[in-house]
Order: sequence, then C-alpha cells, then structure tokens
Amino acid sequence: MFWRRRGCCGRNNLFPMRFFLEAFLNKSTLLVLASLLALLAFFAVWTAIWSRRRQHRTILPYQPRRPVPWGALDLAFVVLLYLAAILCVSFLAVHFLGPEAVETPAAYEPGAESTQHAIVQLMSEGNVWVLLLCGFSAIVVAPLVEEFFFRALLQGWLESLEHRYRRRMPTLRRLPRALLPIALTSYLFAMMHFRVDGPPDDMNFTLFMQAGGAGASLLIMATIIIVFPWRTGATAADFGWLPKTLAADVRLGLTAFAAIAPPIYAMQIGLHHVFPQGVAADPIPLFFLALVLGTIFFRTHRIVPAIVLHASLNATSFLLGWLLLR
Repeated sequence: MFWRRRGCCGRNNLFPMRFFLEAFLNKSTLLVLASLLALLAFFAVWTAIWSRRRQHRTILPYQPRRPVPWGALDLAFVVLLYLAAILCVSFLAVHFLGPEAVETPAAYEPGAESTQHAIVQLMSEGNVWVLLLCGFSAIVVAPLVEEFFFRALLQGWLESLEHRYRRRMPTLRRLPRALLPIALTSYLFAMMHFRVDGPPDDMNFTLFMQAGGAGASLLIMATIIIVFPWRTGATAADFGWLPKTLAADVRLGLTAFAAIAPPIYAMQIGLHHVFPQGVAADPIPLFFLALVLGTIFFRTHRIVPAIVLHASLNATSFLLGWLLLR
C-alpha cells in the first residue's frame, strides 16, 4: 500500500525503469558484459592451472586405453559413405529446387563476393525457423559429428598406428607421444573449414544443403555406431563414451572453453584484419582449437569433453553472430 500511495506503480513511473532496462540490455552492453565474464573465467582457470603447476600436480591425468580396433579400410568406408551422402543431398536439392539453384544468381553483381559461413548467410534472412535450424546444426550436430569423426575415429586410429610403429622407429620415439596424430587431425579439421570468397549461393539451396547435410551426418554416425561393433568388435569406450564420468567430462569441457575462448576470439579478430581479402581466417584459430581438442581427447580418451568445448564455442559464436545481425 505504501508504494500505491506514493504512486510508484503508475504507468508513468515505470518509464524510467523501462528506459534503464532497454539501455542496459542493448547490444553493446551485452557484448561488454559477456567479454568481462569471459575474461574473469579465463583468468580464474589459468590461475588454477598455474597453482597446480607450482604444486607439481598433474593438470590433466592421462587415461590409457587399448588401441582402437578399426583400420584404414574402415575409415575409407566412412569417407566414401560421407561423400555418397553429400552427393545424394546435392542431387535431391537440384531435383526439388531446379538446376537454377546451383547457378550464379541473375542479380549477382561483381564485388558482392563474401567469405561468410553458410550459417551466417542463413541467419541474416531473419526467419525464426531458419534460425532454429542453424542453431541446431551449429551447436548440436557439428560438435557431435565432427568430434566423433575427427577425434574418436581418425585420431583414435592414428594413435593406434603410432603405437604400433613407435617401437620400430627411433625417430618416432623422440617425439612426444600422440604429437603427430593430434597435429595431423588438427590440420585436416582446420582445412575442412577453409573458405574463399565467391558469388552468393541461392538461399533455398544453402538451406536445403544445411538441413540435408546435418541429417546425413547424424545418419552416418548412427550407422558407424551400429556397424563398427559388428565389423571390428568396437565398444562404447573405443568411441570415447564412458557414462560414469559424464558430469566430470562436462565440467572439463566447460573449463577448457573458459581457458581458450578469449585467445581464440582474439586471434580470429586479429587475423581477420591482416588476412588477404577474399580468404577466411578461420583455419588458423580452428587449428589451435583442434590442438586443444585433440590433447584433451588423448589425455582422457573420452569424447564428451571435446564435444562440450566445441559446442560451447559454436554456441558463443552463434549468439554473437545473432546479436551483430540484429
């Protein structure tokens, strides 16, 4: 009653509060607050890491495991399956959208080339359903599928290959364990994201390929999880899945995200200004990201921390892109 008598619940008296909230929640303020929180988390994690180092404690204990049972032919099957899926999705896109969907738009003008990621181009359309599809593809599908393919399958096989030849090759024994598997996997991961500028694609074709590619990737992943145990005797642990450590793995992934997110974004922004025009700078920061992902996977041989770190970075990039496009 006190507030009613003073008139503080009146419509006019709420205007200053509404004005304050709108000013507080504007784009620039949110970006500054997010940057400050990220820096605080960054310094907190690295302070804890430095403290453990000074106490001569292991930062990330090594968890050994048996060499993975799949081989080069199994990975070749996965690559062929993926290429066949992409060809099928492309064929369906042309069939349903018409041949003109893959041609240069008639309204294209020289100088309109862009190195923007396909998801960013779709987000700029402003459609809510397209935005949800882009978020699902970037935050859920991409981390899940890419970490499964690159870390569990490829790096796991390269580690078993190194383990087999390490005793026979003195030169290999002089290198830190798993250096070559991590570096090679990281290079391939980074080059998969290489982009140069070009004419803008048809948005319907881009949307079809994004949705179809996400669905095909999940289907291939499910096929491998079903076929490999029958074909090679692989177990859930060989794929990096250990349910009893799920909570600890999620914490590890979030901690790693806090530790590397500011340097990754700083590198991305800096390289964007010095890289040649028409070439995306993404592969370089993504190579260093993949080194961290590969190291975490090698030390733990569990895939969940890498998926959580990857998903957290993609979610942050997605939200930043959404804010900047508003």
